[in-house]
Amino acid sequence: MMLDKNSFAFIWHAFWLSLAETFTDKNSVLPGLILLAGGTQTDIGTLTAIMIGVPLISQIIFASLLLKKSYKKKYLLVGIYLRVTAFLGVALSIYFLKEFTPQLFILIVFFWMALFSISGAFVGISYNDLLGKSIESSKRKKFFVIKQLTTSFGILISAFVLKKMLVGFSYPDNYKYAFTLAGILLFIGTAGYYLVKERATIVDENAINFVKIIKSIPTQLAQNKNLKYLVIIANLIGLTITITPFYIAYAKKLFVFNNELISNFLLYQIIGMITSNLFWHYLIKKIGFKGMIKISILLYSIVPVSALILSQLNSSGIFSLLFLLVGAAISANRIAIDGALIEISNDSNRVMFTGIFGSLNIVSVVFPLLISLIIAKFSYQTVFIIFPIITLSAYYFTHKMSCPVDGDEVKTI
Repeated sequence: MMLDKNSFAFIWHAFWLSLAETFTDKNSVLPGLILLAGGTQTDIGTLTAIMIGVPLISQIIFASLLLKKSYKKKYLLVGIYLRVTAFLGVALSIYFLKEFTPQLFILIVFFWMALFSISGAFVGISYNDLLGKSIESSKRKKFFVIKQLTTSFGILISAFVLKKMLVGFSYPDNYKYAFTLAGILLFIGTAGYYLVKERATIVDENAINFVKIIKSIPTQLAQNKNLKYLVIIANLIGLTITITPFYIAYAKKLFVFNNELISNFLLYQIIGMITSNLFWHYLIKKIGFKGMIKISILLYSIVPVSALILSQLNSSGIFSLLFLLVGAAISANRIAIDGALIEISNDSNRVMFTGIFGSLNIVSVVFPLLISLIIAKFSYQTVFIIFPIITLSAYYFTHKMSCPVDGDEVKTI
């Protein structure tokens, strides 16, 4: 299938980004780096809050700035270049690792990842607006699936390379090379956006500022039920999403923890993403974005319970199979939430919706820090049983929202 120039540009960036993110994966590689450096499960909680929560919360701040801009592409590029800087900053910090105490090194990594995450918020708002303006609504389902298939292919390539790198080089050189390569690959990915011809967004200069956006949140949620329910759903799913990096800490408690185990987890996660994508490509045509949200809820509810079951078999190889499910859940959620957010918004309110949606994802900021405390006070088992039950309640709210592009052509599940 031939892609138009705009679709190709977005997919080009997505491919190179997928390569870069695999080398620095927030669910396996980064937690592995922190744990091997002497970090604790509390550090994993802090890292998760930085990587997942910070970019979402930061969106409301940048929304107030970017809403006033008719053109967003240049701000998107600035954000990506800052992310490149963050990757290379981590690589440089690893190069000087011997000069730091373990805790200081971990704090430095937190700094660079905070820069990565904050600039990611800047990127996210600009990206959604640019994508919404550049790709027609009728083409978006197909675009999101092709994008996910393409990125899965890129991730598979980089997963095998990373596995060789982690096992073939000693710590910390393996991580230094991984982050250096990630920075280079992400830089290459920016080339795609220079192909996009952005059209201007009409903005109301008098109606937009940070204070007004904050004050408008209750009204926006009251007037836009789809946004309100998507925020609720995302927070409920977020409970089990934030558990994901803790599977690495749980594995460290159960098994011999080394680079090979980390790379196996990542490889299985990638395989899960790719194989499930083949199915999502077919399924989304039948059930739409809302149906995919339901699939995401189900998968993220199953994963923690599966972790408990597989851990009872006392085999790191069998436990690695958990990450097949993790990959499938990540893939489904990306297609579902990203697609739904774009479909329930339009050119005039997309930036504001993205900012509000991100800022109200409070679970992603608060709960990674609380999870480590709950685990310390009770157990991993407590978290892995209670959180999925809460996530399942999100299914109720999917029946209250609609995605315009789904229309009447899709089946309900």
